[in-house]
Amino acid sequence: MKFPGEVLSREIPSLAEGSCLSSSNARHAGRNLRVRFSFLTAVLAFCLLLAGQVFGASDPAVLHIFGGGNDGSYPYASLSADGAGNLYGTTQNGGAYGAGTVFQLSPKEEGGWRFSLVYAFTGAADGGYPLGSLRFDAAGNAYATVSGGGTYGLGAVVELTPPAHPSASRPWSEKVLYSFQGGRDGAIPFGNVVFDATGSLYGTTSIGGVGHIGCPPAKGCGTVYKLSPTKNGIWREQVLRRFTDAFNQGAEPRAGVVFDAAGNLYGTTYEGGNNLYCNGYGCGSVFELVRPTSGKHWRFVSLVDFDGSNGALLRAGLTINASGTLFGATLYGGTYNDGTVFSMTEESGRWQLQTLYNFGGLDGLQPAGTLALDEAGNIYGTTYEGGAFDWGEVFQLVPGGDGWTENVIYNFTVSGKRFGASPLDGVLLDEAGNLFLTTNQGGNINDCQPNAGCGTVIELSSGTER
Repeated sequence: MKFPGEVLSREIPSLAEGSCLSSSNARHAGRNLRVRFSFLTAVLAFCLLLAGQVFGASDPAVLHIFGGGNDGSYPYASLSADGAGNLYGTTQNGGAYGAGTVFQLSPKEEGGWRFSLVYAFTGAADGGYPLGSLRFDAAGNAYATVSGGGTYGLGAVVELTPPAHPSASRPWSEKVLYSFQGGRDGAIPFGNVVFDATGSLYGTTSIGGVGHIGCPPAKGCGTVYKLSPTKNGIWREQVLRRFTDAFNQGAEPRAGVVFDAAGNLYGTTYEGGNNLYCNGYGCGSVFELVRPTSGKHWRFVSLVDFDGSNGALLRAGLTINASGTLFGATLYGGTYNDGTVFSMTEESGRWQLQTLYNFGGLDGLQPAGTLALDEAGNIYGTTYEGGAFDWGEVFQLVPGGDGWTENVIYNFTVSGKRFGASPLDGVLLDEAGNLFLTTNQGGNINDCQPNAGCGTVIELSSGTER
């Protein structure tokens, strides 16, 4: 199935016959057409409905319900925070011009949160339809990607600057740093950008670069890029990698990249890798770009190609811990073809893939977002579908001697509920252990028809487990 508002029109490919998982097991049909639960799981779901809780008693705090008008609709990415404790996010649609928004949520002294618009995209030269999170510099300026608009209509990297005297009625100013042209430089960025120590920005484009087997016809397989500021204020692009899909290259990255302590970059691709799987498109990959010791050439290394049995189709980016272990999630594949959470550890110069958890539908389906880690080593994330009511969930994975145990923190249920449904990205974890996130649907289910609501921003306080 396609996510609401998704800018790419290709359907998610099913897993190829001949792999460990048959295409007959793939769950890509619409929500109303899919019969997922067996009699046993239906009984379990009914019991959960009667009980209303899995572990605790508290409902989430609703910070904002999107109405599909000037405030935006369908948040796609996770939240960011500044040093003052304000939260920021994007919506891929809605706003004054229908091309998406950037918003701020500020804590009020008397409690609660104040919602204000930072910027409304026009979808023209200033860009539109953001699908990534914001990243801030030391001066408080925000940087983001937009999947459409710009000079060539193929997306851009933008900078948002707060007004000298901030107030809810004063929008931020916006500047396009680079507009993608759709050729060898890339097009349609999905994920967020990341800074290096010199102030350069790094990110990915989902298409563009060079064409190859299995990629969208004449559109290319995607790129990894670097944008560097110059003395005259112009940002110069350097393409670090153009994916070529087959032969362990990967294709169509839909998330940003992360740095390790040595300055090497790591990322995921949605498809590509081993093209014997996932209907000839490949099931996705994890890659490394090794920082050059001299010159400008970054060395590309494919760390793993997924084949369905160990996961398939990666929308989520990677999270790296202090010891350099990588954590990520796959939308599909694994034991039940409902997605996985995995880790990758370097041992004696070789990267080892370990599947930490296999989702099975009732405990979650389609983990689409980037994961968060706490100091104890627990993992937090979301699933777009599945859970007790099939509208997604928030989960925690706890390590133990016998493997990883899942705790379901919250099950989303859209009917009659205002808390949201179907989160598409991960959670923002604060120092107190509270979780903040966006949902792509839900809220007021009468808005944004035929979809069930325009989305929400919610908080799950520590100890809230439902």
